[in-house]
Amino acid sequence: MTTRGFDKMLSATIDRSSGALAAAVIAALGAILSGCSSDSDGKTTDTPLAECAGGVLEADLEADPLSGPGVDPETGKLRPPPEGSSYTVSATYGVPRPGDAVMERYVPIFGAIQADLASQPGLLALQLGTSPSCGSGRTLAVWASTDAMYEFVMGPAHLAAIDAANELLEPTYVVTHWETAESDGITLADSVRRIRALEAGAP
Repeated sequence: MTTRGFDKMLSATIDRSSGALAAAVIAALGAILSGCSSDSDGKTTDTPLAECAGGVLEADLEADPLSGPGVDPETGKLRPPPEGSSYTVSATYGVPRPGDAVMERYVPIFGAIQADLASQPGLLALQLGTSPSCGSGRTLAVWASTDAMYEFVMGPAHLAAIDAANELLEPTYVVTHWETAESDGITLADSVRRIRALEAGAP
C-alpha cells in the first residue's frame, strides 16, 4: 500500500499529556483503513512487536515528501520561517483497532477532519507515512505558529475525534510537538527520535 495522494488527509496534534490527540492519528490512518479489507487488522504478524512502536522507525515505512503551501515547488524543500520566527511541528503515531465497526465509525470522523484541514491557513506542510508490516501510520505537520495549530485542535471536528480515540486506536498511539527555526531538520526520522525521547521520559 502506498501513500501517494494522501498528503491532504494529514492532520496536526497537540501535547500528549492533554489527551487531545485523536484526530491527528485518526486522519493519518485513513490510508491504512481504506486500504485494508474488513477482515484484516492491517498488520503482519511476522513483525516483532518491539519493532512496531512510536519510537522505532519502521523498516518498510512508505512516505511522500512534505507538501503544502510552505514547500518550494522548485526545490521540494520546506521554506525557512521568517527571520526571527519559528515553525510549530507536530508528529503522531498510531495503529487502528481491527474490525468493521472501526471503519464505520471512522469514515464520518475522518471526512470532517479532512474538510476542516483544507480551511486551515496556518497549515504549511504535511506528510504521511505508513508501514504495511506494522499497520501503523505517522503524520508530520508544519504550522505557522502554535496558535495556528491550536485553532484546528480546538475545532469541532478534532474534538469529536478526541471522544472516539480509545474506540478507534490501539493504546500505543502517541503524539508530540515542538518549535524549530531549522526547516531542513523537519523529517519523519527526527519525529521518531523525539517520540522515542518522549516515551523514555527524556527532557
